[in-house]
Amino acid sequence: MHDWTENYYKDDKNTSRVIKDLDYVFGIHPISKDIRKKTDVQAIKQSIRTLVMLNHYEKPFHPDIGCDVLKSMFEPFEGKFTEDMMERHIRNVVDNYEPRAVIEKLAFDVREEQNFFGITIWFTPVGEIEPASVDIFLRILR
Repeated sequence: MHDWTENYYKDDKNTSRVIKDLDYVFGIHPISKDIRKKTDVQAIKQSIRTLVMLNHYEKPFHPDIGCDVLKSMFEPFEGKFTEDMMERHIRNVVDNYEPRAVIEKLAFDVREEQNFFGITIWFTPVGEIEPASVDIFLRILR
């Protein structure tokens, strides 16, 4: 006997995969009264932002996941050396733990006088043509 469902799903080329994640704000959808979801590029942006903001040993049972960008905010800034180190860490964590995105380039905006550090990450979602970007702003409050 032939299993028609296996061939039906195998031959279906028109199925598109929708990326869904929970919104970390945990807002309630006004109509469905369910927790809001992030989809497609917004879900990838949220994931990249979370990975970059995570320090090593902050995630229980996964001490290897982290970027240490926040930790480096409290070290002396040494110009291009610090930017290269941060870029290497960001690329490493996104390449290893976010398979839905490919980083194209990174840009840094450093304002030492204002204790401000901005990171812009341009990436291309896997299977997409158009790149997207995510901005991450860090500020040390005193």
